[in-house]
Amino acid sequence: MIKKRRSYGAWMLVSACIVISIVVFYYKHRYQPVTTDVIIKLDWSQKPEELTLMSEVVDHLTVRIKGHKYIVEPLLSQERVYPIDFSHPQTGTIYLPVDPHRFQFPEGVDIQKIVPNALTFKMEKIIEREVPVRLTVSGSPAETCVLSEIYLKPGLILFNGPENSIKDVQEIFTRELSLDGTHESFSKELPLEIDESLIPYVSVRIVRVDVTLNEKIQTQEYKNIVVRGKNTRFRYKIRPSTVDLTFEGRMKAIGQLKAQAINVYVDLKGLKPGVYARRVKIEVPGNVSLTDVRPEVFTVTIFKSYQ
Repeated sequence: MIKKRRSYGAWMLVSACIVISIVVFYYKHRYQPVTTDVIIKLDWSQKPEELTLMSEVVDHLTVRIKGHKYIVEPLLSQERVYPIDFSHPQTGTIYLPVDPHRFQFPEGVDIQKIVPNALTFKMEKIIEREVPVRLTVSGSPAETCVLSEIYLKPGLILFNGPENSIKDVQEIFTRELSLDGTHESFSKELPLEIDESLIPYVSVRIVRVDVTLNEKIQTQEYKNIVVRGKNTRFRYKIRPSTVDLTFEGRMKAIGQLKAQAINVYVDLKGLKPGVYARRVKIEVPGNVSLTDVRPEVFTVTIFKSYQ
């Protein structure tokens, strides 16, 4: 009987030790203070649309926290976001301290350190500007041609970007266009000469240029062209007997026009013998324009005798 009581007492003692060990282990595991780092993402999405970031920014904060293990450990699997406060938008270099109260950690968590503890970044106002395009031209067309028109499309380039970056841009030039020896109209695409720092803010980087060339207009004078009479059986006399003519036209047409091909006459149809003042009629081949006739009026004498 005595042995049974001793065995029971020993068993109770061992059991008590085991329970106490479990309680101590659980207590230490649950309530042991730990220190660890928590990564918190930074949310920049609330930035006002009329402002733009001009510097590189960090995308997360590293926050060192301390607390009981049972409180801290669940925080490591939770995704936390820290929205950047843009409630008071401003431009220039901005120094924004990190507000630890916005982390919303549960009670019992102490913040030991925040890296970085403040955000420094630069912001500028976004503006739009239309800037004229200037064409850079070199050389001259062929001698037979003259430049009539150059049309750029678009003639204005839209810039949309930070104010300090584009406010001083007054004009944009194209790559050089050579007209050397050209003899006909043409169209071509030309890249713009844009500083690399401005490329992200420009609407287009290539413009179209339409060049219109016309054949050069030339003036040519023909002297002492004989004036003849037509449509009469009577003898006649025309004074003066020659005329000086000036024509204007494209170089090729003027070059092909010969004096022998110019027909100058007075129409005597229906005129009876007598003296008349008449203007000449002029027939000329080719696409040319008559610009001057000297003299303009001629004296025509018609005799009673026949030719």
